[in-house]
This record gives sequence, structure tokens and C-alpha cells, in this order.
Amino acid sequence: MIINKHIERKILTDYFFIEGKIPINSNYFIHNIKEAVRKDDNENYKTHVKGQMTSWLHFREDKEFNEILKKLIDEVDKNVSLPRYKLMDAWGYCLKKNEKTNFHIHDSLWSGAIYLNKHSQHLEFPQINQSVKPEKGKFVLFSSFLQHGCKASKSENIKYGISFNMKTLSVSEDV
Repeated sequence: MIINKHIERKILTDYFFIEGKIPINSNYFIHNIKEAVRKDDNENYKTHVKGQMTSWLHFREDKEFNEILKKLIDEVDKNVSLPRYKLMDAWGYCLKKNEKTNFHIHDSLWSGAIYLNKHSQHLEFPQINQSVKPEKGKFVLFSSFLQHGCKASKSENIKYGISFNMKTLSVSEDV
């Protein structure tokens, strides 16, 4: 066997992480998620979300979601220099007691999560030592390569949220 190179080292890289709060009609979205996780196209327990989840594209064309998304995009564009991008997918989820989201990264440019209710199950970002405590209207926007997830919930309350990904536009794509 001949090994020409073997390199293992950490590198520093730029990332962004934005946390804030926005007014949101939680009742509308929670009701929508409760209905969608019962449909045949749900992703319940099939993904990193070890709980109930809508289809990947469930909120992509939703008018109320897109109104909120426009404001979040404005915040990112105002503060971060990125290539042109568009919404790739947007899904809702609900996590009950003992359910979690496995730690993972996304294959996209940037991602976000919007919480629909207060909950004790934090979204953790171990690489950057950040933790987000869900509450109604709280959002987090971040570079998709940041590892994130939630440990198993110890609460009797259900956590509701919406997550989404933005992808870089190819040269031939229009917004």
C-alpha cells in the first residue's frame, strides 16, 4: 500500500447564525401541521426528525409562510453576502415526549427554523456553542453546514415548528 497524503486538521470557515423573533399566527400553522402529519405523504419518523413531520414541500407554496419568509430573507440579505438563492423546501413538525431530532447538517446554502410555541427542548449547535430555546415566533437562520439537532424531549407538551432550506441558484435558473 502506498499513501501519498493523509491530512487531518481543523479549518476555520465563515458561517452565519441569526436568532430573533417575529409575529406569527401559530394557531394557523399548528392546525396545518396537525392535519398534514396524518396525510399519506408525511415523513413521520423517516428523517432526522424522530417525530411527526409533514412532507418536505408542505409549506413551500403556503402564502402565510412565504410572507414571513420574505422578512427573514430581507434580514439575511441585509447582513450576509451570499450567492443568489431560492427556497428549496419547507416542512412542519411536531415532537412529543421522548422524541428528538438527530444531529445533522443540510445539503443547502442556508437553513432556518421558526418555532410556533414555547418549549423546553432546545435546538443545539455544538460546533458554535449555541442553543435556541423555542418560543412562539422565535426563529433561527444559519449556514446549513452547521451541525444541529435536539436531544429527546422530557416535556409532556408538544413542540411545533417549521424548518426550511435555501439552495444556490444555478446559472440557468431564475428566481
